[in-house]
Amino acid sequence: MKIIETDYFNEQVLTLKKRFKLIEKDIYQFKNNLVKEPFSNLWLWIYKYRIWNSSIPVWKRSWFRIIIFIQDCIYIPLLIYSKNIKSNVDKEEIKEAFVKVNLELNKNNN
Repeated sequence: MKIIETDYFNEQVLTLKKRFKLIEKDIYQFKNNLVKEPFSNLWLWIYKYRIWNSSIPVWKRSWFRIIIFIQDCIYIPLLIYSKNIKSNVDKEEIKEAFVKVNLELNKNNN
């Protein structure tokens, strides 16, 4: 299993970090438990994972959602959002993120 993080994804994490100070710890735990985490298939090789948001008190618990592309044991996070800020993402947002990440990866490989 290989996780490829992009600048596009990391910028989203930095934006969320302003509000959720422990997000990096939550993502680290997510990476270590990736195979065990519950996920739902959105379509083709795109999956949605739910990860714990430890920056919010337990009684106001909210989760992060990570939209991730998985193929041949390669995991590429596309989007991350907090459920209490944004209720959901539509397919157009996911497609746009996929295109941006794909362009970034192709640029880095050349």
